[in-house]
Amino acid sequence: MTLATPLATHSPLAQAPRRGAGLRIEHVSKSFPLKGESLLVLDDISLTVEPGEFVAIVGGSGCGKSTLLRLLAGLDPDYQGALLHDDVPIEEPTLERGLIFQDHRLFPWLTVEQNVAMAFTNTDVPAAERRSRVAAEIVRVGLDGFSGAYPHQLSGGMSQRAAIARALVGRPDVLLLDEPLGALDALTRLHMQKELRRLWQEEGITMLMVTHDIEEAVYLADRVVVLEARPGRVRRIQDVPLAHPRQRRDAEFVALRDGLLADFGEREEEGSERSPV
Repeated sequence: MTLATPLATHSPLAQAPRRGAGLRIEHVSKSFPLKGESLLVLDDISLTVEPGEFVAIVGGSGCGKSTLLRLLAGLDPDYQGALLHDDVPIEEPTLERGLIFQDHRLFPWLTVEQNVAMAFTNTDVPAAERRSRVAAEIVRVGLDGFSGAYPHQLSGGMSQRAAIARALVGRPDVLLLDEPLGALDALTRLHMQKELRRLWQEEGITMLMVTHDIEEAVYLADRVVVLEARPGRVRRIQDVPLAHPRQRRDAEFVALRDGLLADFGEREEEGSERSPV
């Protein structure tokens, strides 16, 4: 049985907006060993993300988008260049940076409450505070009443909201999102885009999202960063100076979206011309 619940439109536990942290990516390159050789995946990436900003990174498969997010999360220390979180070098994962994957990665044998509480593993947060914060985040993402449910009892959107709660419970000032809505059906994805926008506006934290969906990037982000195909390089940074909530049929929205889509089309044609038959 799959449980269903309407998306929350307002959280009774909403806090006053707080500002997130800034991120700096300075001349970052990353290679992987492949068949005895070095495969360059990221090549001299530089980018500054301002506190409280929502930045989307788009690009074709294999351009290093997810790799860059893993580096920022502190999951891989093997790279060249510098990664800074509020001017402090990123050396390991911390609760200050929440990470959400395309696959919600909930443990199937744990309830929603237990899955969210996993964020506190290997921390010294007192048990009473853990319980309070877990309960608050479950309500914040619209899962009130489902804390005792198991992942197989949840819809895809609800499972992803549980993953978002797990990322938020550590009170991060940066949220890293790796294709967080890519596995959802079209209608649920639209709803979850609105939910992400609401959480970002409510929390005031910095968000950096990787997505293949250019319309999604324009709908959510302050800026869209376009990466070249492998090795990944910053090709273009597009400001999105549109007020929220954004309307997908507005002329300015359509123009920004179509401009980015045309950019990708041109790159694909160039790549085809260079590729051997």
